[in-house]
Amino acid sequence: MLTIPHCKESLSKAYVTAVVGRARHNLLWGNRDFDYGADGSVRELAARGTRIRETGFGFDFQSKTTIDWSQDGSEIAYDLEADNYNDLAERAASKAFPFFLILLCLHSDQATWLNVSESELILRRCAFWCKLEGAMTTNSGTKRIRICE
Repeated sequence: MLTIPHCKESLSKAYVTAVVGRARHNLLWGNRDFDYGADGSVRELAARGTRIRETGFGFDFQSKTTIDWSQDGSEIAYDLEADNYNDLAERAASKAFPFFLILLCLHSDQATWLNVSESELILRRCAFWCKLEGAMTTNSGTKRIRICE
């Protein structure tokens, strides 16, 4: 049986794959031989006549899935591991290729996560994204982030 963390990761991959596919861009999961913090990349596609090609624009992302989040007004609050926060903040400060956090927020009740029928596929709750900009943290545990809805 698949572990709960792997189930959450599968749902996150399904969500990101569906959204990027609907946007009609190119998605690369695990496009590296070794994991150094980026889970995937999105590359913009455009047509030139009948030819579809990558434009050279896009972003890398780190994907997280959690039930440990809260809503504070119009913001989603989440305690991100400090090392992950620093990976994202450092890349933003360097003006390198954009690096986003994609956070899939699930309900605490696992039975509500996914509903499949002949007429629809429903993945409940939502993923939010942000580009963390600012100073790296000296925290050893987590860093509270806030993502505007």
